[in-house]
Amino acid sequence: MSDGEILRRDGYWPSSPVVGRRGAQTRRRIVAETLKLFETHGFHGTSVESIAKAAGTSRATLYQYFGSKEQIFVELLDECGAALMRVVRRLGPLGPTAEGFDNLHWWLGEWAWVYDRYATMFVQWANIDTPGTAVQPMVLGFVRSYNARIASRLASSGVEDMDPDSASLALTSLVHRFNYFRHRGNVPLPSLDEATDGLAVAMQLMLFPDTPSEVFVQLPPVRSRPALRPVADPVEIAPAPELSARAAATVGDIVAAGARLFAERGYHGTGVDDLVTEAGFARATFYKYFDDKLDLLRRLSTEARVISAGLAERLAALELTGEEAADRAALRAWLADFVPFHRHYVGVFRSWVEGGLTDPGLVAAAERSNSAVHAAAVRLLMQVERDYPLDLDVAAGVFVAVLDRMPDAVLETGQDASNDAIVDLMLDAIMRGLLNGHVVARPSVTS
Repeated sequence: MSDGEILRRDGYWPSSPVVGRRGAQTRRRIVAETLKLFETHGFHGTSVESIAKAAGTSRATLYQYFGSKEQIFVELLDECGAALMRVVRRLGPLGPTAEGFDNLHWWLGEWAWVYDRYATMFVQWANIDTPGTAVQPMVLGFVRSYNARIASRLASSGVEDMDPDSASLALTSLVHRFNYFRHRGNVPLPSLDEATDGLAVAMQLMLFPDTPSEVFVQLPPVRSRPALRPVADPVEIAPAPELSARAAATVGDIVAAGARLFAERGYHGTGVDDLVTEAGFARATFYKYFDDKLDLLRRLSTEARVISAGLAERLAALELTGEEAADRAALRAWLADFVPFHRHYVGVFRSWVEGGLTDPGLVAAAERSNSAVHAAAVRLLMQVERDYPLDLDVAAGVFVAVLDRMPDAVLETGQDASNDAIVDLMLDAIMRGLLNGHVVARPSVTS
């Protein structure tokens, strides 16, 4: 039988008296061990057999409690969602005041605690693309409900010049991805307390850009400015075999089909049959040019890194003028090139984020790409002088979170968001939260 065909016996629903204390302990152990395995191997890399072994039980016993690993994932999502909801229900009034900032700071600290407890769920809940499961609709339903609650609080708090729904989406998506960076160490960040302080300042200013600097007096001074790190991200590309024009066109069609399907269905939800059908070729044609699906993902990852490196160098070269209209136009032009790039390779980026793939080349691609963009963001943000404490590594981490998560978050709302609409929201988040200050001399580009 497949996982989905096995049904739990009636006596094993969670609160059944038939289960008893011993059964309840077994059930909790299965859930706890599954969380650990998802963290180490990812959802798709974890089997029911490995869960049963880790929990010290058998497959048959596990199926008495859960019909599949998807059901365990859903239970963990319920736990995670309930913890987030408990925290947000205690969120006090927000605003450009010391009390408002203190409430926001507290909420971000509590969110970080929940994130660290359920990190693997946050990482993977958008990447569970197994056909026939209802996990993604459940996740998106929760996210929309949670964002609606935050939007209501922001509307009552008087957020100006930013739609409350858009502000809520920006806030939750950036906090989500920033904590991912902190947890996985993808970008250089200080300690948890210092990272939370900086995130709180950036989010406060994004929501209430007129917050007076005295509001932040409660925070300790930031450490010294970070050293400028190299932005260049040389990509080593293995020499490609010489192909005829027709063969090169075939490879290009397969690669383009991979980018589309990985974006629409996810890497794990796409098979070789899907790829060749989309590209209009036979399986033999696919295997003539690629070893397997992973080989195609490597090819797309290399493409993405090459383009990302060029964008990072352009970002590092941006020179602010201190005139808001001119600076907005310059940054908007850069974002207008970034968003289509991100949307095209979003399936690749999701595979990087999920963490279940252990291919060294893919891991290195994710780390080096984020590192280059983070270094470029530091150079941009160092041009702003602030009269409030904001660690530049933290600020650059928020900047990378804007790029890495917000395009996807907008699309997940179910709206047919245009590139221009996505760019505008990203631009508002950056200008309000990160470029809130006075432009000073551009830092030296030597490193």
